[in-house]
Amino acid sequence: MKKDEFDVQYVLKNFYKVPVKSIMKGKLWDLPMVSQDTPIENIFSIMSARRHVWVMERKGSTKLVGVITEKDLLEVMAPKRIKPYVIGGIDLTSLLFGNVRVAKDVMCKKLIVAHPDDKVEEILNKMKSFRVRRLPVVDKDNNLLGEITIKTLIIQFRKVLKWYRITKD
Repeated sequence: MKKDEFDVQYVLKNFYKVPVKSIMKGKLWDLPMVSQDTPIENIFSIMSARRHVWVMERKGSTKLVGVITEKDLLEVMAPKRIKPYVIGGIDLTSLLFGNVRVAKDVMCKKLIVAHPDDKVEEILNKMKSFRVRRLPVVDKDNNLLGEITIKTLIIQFRKVLKWYRITKD
């Protein structure tokens, strides 16, 4: 095993133990947030520059109730083809049918969340299991405290590895 390989493994094992609160993006003013009654036109405006938006219970609140991603907008923008032989419920949520007017109509309500004391290892496992790139960091009452993204984790791991190598030499 080469020295560099050992360094990466050593640093990664220790990085797994880091609590999310020490590396999450915690500046709420910098996160894309809307209330659940925000008009869909405003959501499109925000999503033209972002890949997601966190949905709050009401304006001025930090109580998280949903998330809207590019995939959610794709679902409501794409034409719906209703086949006569479909068994079960048909999702008729669509811009075309006129039943998508506000954030609440399109948001995903089933949130996968992180908590401030969760360790990086848990976060990586959640991201991998649920195939998501970002998680909201919430308190016990589901108030948004920040977010953790795979990009943030990669950047922080790289910084730690670089720092470790500098201090070791």
